[in-house]
Amino acid sequence: MNWRKVLQLTLVHVGVSITVVPVTSTLNRVMISDMQMPATLVAFLVALPYLLSPLQVPVGNWADTHPVWNRYRVPWILVGGLIAALGSYMTAHTAYWMQANFAPGFAAAVLFFTLWGVGVNVASVSYLSLLTELSTGQEEGPGQANWRNRAVSVMWTFMILSTIGISTLLRNMLVDYSPTALFTAFGVVWLISTTLVLLGTLNLEPRFNNERGPVHNNATNPVEAMRSLVGNPTAMRFFWYLVLVLISIHAQDVLLEPFGADALGMSVSETSGLTRMWGMGFFVAMLGSIPLVKRIGKKRSANIGAVVAAIAFSLISITGLLGQIPAFTGSIFLLGMGGGLMTLSNLSFMLDMTLPQAAGLYIGAWGVANFAGQAVGGIVSGILRDVIYAATGDLLLGYVAVFAIEVVGLLVAIWMFRSITVEEFRRQAEVSLPDVLALAGD
Repeated sequence: MNWRKVLQLTLVHVGVSITVVPVTSTLNRVMISDMQMPATLVAFLVALPYLLSPLQVPVGNWADTHPVWNRYRVPWILVGGLIAALGSYMTAHTAYWMQANFAPGFAAAVLFFTLWGVGVNVASVSYLSLLTELSTGQEEGPGQANWRNRAVSVMWTFMILSTIGISTLLRNMLVDYSPTALFTAFGVVWLISTTLVLLGTLNLEPRFNNERGPVHNNATNPVEAMRSLVGNPTAMRFFWYLVLVLISIHAQDVLLEPFGADALGMSVSETSGLTRMWGMGFFVAMLGSIPLVKRIGKKRSANIGAVVAAIAFSLISITGLLGQIPAFTGSIFLLGMGGGLMTLSNLSFMLDMTLPQAAGLYIGAWGVANFAGQAVGGIVSGILRDVIYAATGDLLLGYVAVFAIEVVGLLVAIWMFRSITVEEFRRQAEVSLPDVLALAGD
């Protein structure tokens, strides 16, 4: 591992991550508000990468023992990244195919949204596995970060910055909106993503040779990960806390831009820029809240973040109904700040909750919570919005109901968090750890 490889892994990570931005910041609004498609349908399609996340396990296991082109990881990173970029680009076309002729258009949408999800998961498990392999055995002295921590920090930081950048690009390109402008904007993102993946994989992984030791992928079987929590009530409470927090934060992912269009009459360009406001708030909170977390503790910081996010959701509803666009966008910035503070605090707390000798199992369980929360949050919010709209005929009421439920979910999460302590987790984990490790060995 060296800084060149850190940069290349970052390019790959950014290249794969940005394929999500045009779908969740622009296409969702076009399909729901402009094309009047059911939010449930859109939410299901957007959730496919999360629903397909168990695919990482067989792909990772296969790659462990089946090198391609004399390499274990890069072929899968390359194929997955290119498929993700292509699938993301084609989703815009399938939306218009559905509008013109629903049945074949829907079949095409399922195909290309699925390809997008498959690509994201295949590439992700491969480059994270390669990161682990390249950084193994490169631990440094006390007080110095190892290469894995450095790489993850750089990759995470540039992912957030790239989200802000792509959102800004989409906003500028869609000022004069038309289907052609939409296809062009998606094409530019495809070109950027493809270029980053190609540059990132160039000479990234050494060729296989007979002296190479065994390799292990970075995917965790979701069933084994859940079974690892059996016998530890505190760990299970923390798992369900994380699921509730993630559902409460991400239920708005598919609906925020359509709400801006339906409630405030915002253009496609304006709603495409909302992700930028959220990303800026998130990034500021992630960087600026470290002193706060150190001063008042991780649990209190996480709870403050939840309160800030709950206030932001309330303000989003109020400012949207009142038609106040500047206040609405400011509320989204506040939502990003609350989400950033919660993410930093909960990730830090999660590391405290993870036993070093069983880190893979427990972190795998927390990963399951992340994917489940994002998938369930998006789909349930789409269903709820459509059901309330059908029952009342009030288009905005469905959106506001989802935001209100997110507020309630965050407050319930704060209540759940009060009974979760690191000390109790470790005491309970010590009792069941031998059984957990035996399970992992199997």
